[in-house]
Amino acid sequence: MKYSQQSTIKKSFIVSLLSIAITGCSGQESAPLLYEVITQDFIVNVPAKGELFAAKATVINAPMSRQGPQNISWLAPEFSRVKKGDVIARFDGEAMEIQSKDRQNELSITEQEIIEKTGMLNQALNSINKDIGMVGQEKSFAENFSINDDQIRSKLDILDSLQNTQYLGSKEEYLYWKNDSFSTSSAGDMGLLEMKQAQSKSKLKQLSEGLAKLEVKAPHDGLLAYKANWRGEKPREGQSLWPGQKIAELPDISNMKVKLFVLESEAINLAVDKSVTFSLNAYADKPFKGKIETVAPFPTSIKRGDPQKYFEVIVILAEQNSELFVPGRKLEANIEIIATRQKIIIPLQSVFVEAKQTFVYLYKNGDYTSVPVTLGQASLSHVEVLSGLKVGQKIALTDKEHS
Repeated sequence: MKYSQQSTIKKSFIVSLLSIAITGCSGQESAPLLYEVITQDFIVNVPAKGELFAAKATVINAPMSRQGPQNISWLAPEFSRVKKGDVIARFDGEAMEIQSKDRQNELSITEQEIIEKTGMLNQALNSINKDIGMVGQEKSFAENFSINDDQIRSKLDILDSLQNTQYLGSKEEYLYWKNDSFSTSSAGDMGLLEMKQAQSKSKLKQLSEGLAKLEVKAPHDGLLAYKANWRGEKPREGQSLWPGQKIAELPDISNMKVKLFVLESEAINLAVDKSVTFSLNAYADKPFKGKIETVAPFPTSIKRGDPQKYFEVIVILAEQNSELFVPGRKLEANIEIIATRQKIIIPLQSVFVEAKQTFVYLYKNGDYTSVPVTLGQASLSHVEVLSGLKVGQKIALTDKEHS
């Protein structure tokens, strides 16, 4: 964590260390390592890194398709200004084109089978109906012109004629049954072929719709910004995307915000409305200001393979700059935790703890006395003293009880 303090703190501490080093080198008896208590300006700033993003943006997703993941074959340059209807991304449709040709061939074969099957069925039905017609005529003739007078014909001839009529009747009934049975079985065969045809047409329709969606177009004018995934990777040519996966955003650059990431170990007293000063990496000489809007409740990892965790902090900007504020631009910031104030500040190494009581070793006339102190806010190197010490007093920088 980087903390800003007045140069007097650093100077006084460095002078103390140098005096000890010089004394040690001279071979003389070591002088006491002391720190003189004074009031100084105390500032605590927490460093952070992040980027700009738009508060509102239209999300652009990969086209919905039943074909599974699709490969990106082309992408428009990031941060380019696009017009409504401009192509943003194009997906590789070679696999779907091959599938479409295969399905078209299957459909053609099925339709040819239907034509051939229909011709065969019609021919067979025509033959059965022809037989039914001929048997019917023979039966009608036998019934209408039968002579049953035993004075004209013999009884054997009459019996033979009656048997012939019954036979023709039975044959006619069989042919009608054959016609019905054949029609039923033919309808089943045709139904299977028609179902196969319908499936091929449905698949062809899906493929045609998928091919029509290979180009993703801008829904309105805007600045194109690609969306990074959870690994921090942005879409690239050759990458596979699932249907509905986020590709990019068309942000509203009139309302930009800052997303900061603060290292977990450095996130001290982060709170809403804390002042933030930041500068863009590309324009380091131009500072901008803002205030914290939200702080994430818990830290998370922001980079794959990096065990360090960060708190996400969203910052509202004091002013907008449409020329410089572009989504995704990197920046560095300082969050002001403690503003400039005159306080009694001492080094952290001069503070000791025993039985949950903080104390320092007060130096006076060559003797050291432990004095309880009440501490306030702290940085990584110094801490505020609320009570227990006065300006001008001297304290030890080492533990005198064990020295």
